Amino acid sequence: MAGHGASLLLLLGILPGFLRAVRIHGQGREELYLAQGDSVKLGCPYVLEPEDNGPQGVGIEWIQITPEQPGPEKVFLSYQDHHVNYGGGSGLRDRVAFVQSDPGQQDASIRLADLRVSDTGTYQCRVKKNTVAVHEVIVTVQEKPAVPQCWSEGELIEGGSVLLRCYSRGGTSPLAYQWAKLAEGYGGGRLPSGTIQGRAPGDLLIRSVTQVHAGTYQCRVTNRVGYSVCQLTLSPRPRGRQAGIIVGSILGSLLLLSLLGLLIWALIARYQRKECQRTCSDCRSTSGDTVPTRACNVCAHHGYSPHGISYLQCQHGDGDERAAAALLCQEGIRHQVACPGI
Repeated sequence: MAGHGASLLLLLGILPGFLRAVRIHGQGREELYLAQGDSVKLGCPYVLEPEDNGPQGVGIEWIQITPEQPGPEKVFLSYQDHHVNYGGGSGLRDRVAFVQSDPGQQDASIRLADLRVSDTGTYQCRVKKNTVAVHEVIVTVQEKPAVPQCWSEGELIEGGSVLLRCYSRGGTSPLAYQWAKLAEGYGGGRLPSGTIQGRAPGDLLIRSVTQVHAGTYQCRVTNRVGYSVCQLTLSPRPRGRQAGIIVGSILGSLLLLSLLGLLIWALIARYQRKECQRTCSDCRSTSGDTVPTRACNVCAHHGYSPHGISYLQCQHGDGDERAAAALLCQEGIRHQVACPGI
């Protein structure tokens, strides 16, 4: 009876060695949070115990279990008899490979490239000899925060209030926002007094702005897989200069309007001069070469208006008066004289 008990104890001592013939290093399960587009190594190194020696080769299987594809387990990568086989239907064929050229040399680790959000799931590494060892890696692929936009609202003058705003339009939630005032171009600076958190997650309110608040502020948006930043520079103006700026703006506007008026006057004068020259030319063509020079000079000088010419001179005047009257009639825009045909 005593001999039988001793044999049973010896068997129980040896049996765990056979059950652990294949042993994978590391914990039985690990969890990873990864960013979209990154690459990752899923480790699965193993050792063979001396008790596992024999002609049977090592078999390796990698299985992907995703919430979107419930049902039977699908092997997307395997190794048997020195051959690597790729499974179908997982979308990983072109993005997965064993780290070692011969996974039978005690390393079944793989590398996944160009991660996608759809790759989220549980990955099982199974190493088979006389027994089976299993290692699981839970992979969660998320999108990094998109580069945020930074802007300010309010009057940036001393004594006023300014609201700094920051917003990211992309990234896996939850997103966390944090403002900091840069010190000499480096991040991690503290915020000066008078700043409080706004209503929205990315808002920072600065009450009673002073020159202490001048500088560059950085907004940092983070989630579990990465971060993005944007910067905003504040340069508060003294309140006393505000009235001067307003007066200067008004004077500048008046000066601009004056210049514009002069330009319009010059264009009108140029147009009238051309009209006079054209009218004078028409006078010569209708009256012949005998048109007096004085009539054309009436046209050339805009400041001279021959108001002494009457309707009778239009009809019965001499050659000079009739020519000048013709010019006066054709220059009706300026003199507004209605003259009968000559």
